[in-house]
Amino acid sequence: MQAFLIDSSIYIFRSYFTLPDNWRTQETQHPTHAVFGFTGFLLDVLRQKSPDYIFCAFDESLGSGFRHQLCADYKANRELPDEALAFQLNACRQLCRVMGIAVMASSVYEADDLIGGVAHKVRQAGAQPVIVSRDKDLIQLIQTNDLYWDFGKSHPKNQSELEVQLELGCGQMADYLALVGDSSDNIHGVPGIGALTARQLLSHYASVDVILEHLDQLQDLPIRGAKRLADRLDDHREQLLLSRRLATIITDLEEAPGLNAISWQGIHQDAFAIFCEEMGFGNAFAGRVAGLKQRHVGAGKYS
Repeated sequence: MQAFLIDSSIYIFRSYFTLPDNWRTQETQHPTHAVFGFTGFLLDVLRQKSPDYIFCAFDESLGSGFRHQLCADYKANRELPDEALAFQLNACRQLCRVMGIAVMASSVYEADDLIGGVAHKVRQAGAQPVIVSRDKDLIQLIQTNDLYWDFGKSHPKNQSELEVQLELGCGQMADYLALVGDSSDNIHGVPGIGALTARQLLSHYASVDVILEHLDQLQDLPIRGAKRLADRLDDHREQLLLSRRLATIITDLEEAPGLNAISWQGIHQDAFAIFCEEMGFGNAFAGRVAGLKQRHVGAGKYS
């Protein structure tokens, strides 16, 4: 029993920046190419997997989340969505509801945290989380029986496959990002510590906390520049711990929906047709919807 947990923004942004601006809303003439691409993506997932459980997480905490309260520089390098993109992000949330897919956004927690919270509850209910994303940050959530699926690029990978690829434990990803930094989120690493050194440190010590407890031993490690590592880490201790906190995904999230709340309800066929018409898609997806589970609201049944 699998539950597909989708990092929605990744796939919306991909469509926004790669697809031509060929579709517009009937009334306002807003561009809808990102919505078109996301619709196709969701239909592909539904047709390939016919999931019993599926969840789409969205970001709403742009500038208001708890990480921004911890660090004013967090994601300060990112521009807020312009009107065209903001409209399409909202339309994609509406699309999920029309397609019978559970959806959630938060003004405090990021999509990653929502996925982390749902994954935790899904495991407790005895189901297998399948995290659908291409964001390396989410790899930290992967545990023994979980899967990580970079949809359209590779097959779903388990923990062992990812750790061979990363040369790192999945659970060490936040510690790794704290050491090397993450430019996409404007998280600062420790100056002078790159990817190789971070991996070597984490091969000897399980986490940033353990590394800091053993600074007196670092000079004896078979790592290039080992004699200077302790001083670098000690000089940037506060920054390192803050960066690890920023990079760590929250999983104990009471408001995250549980397994039953993310069961796929089936496509609301009439509403989906109206949505596509409003978005300027016409009958472009009619053939792909055929054969998928559909919800008949009046009868309260599925087919």
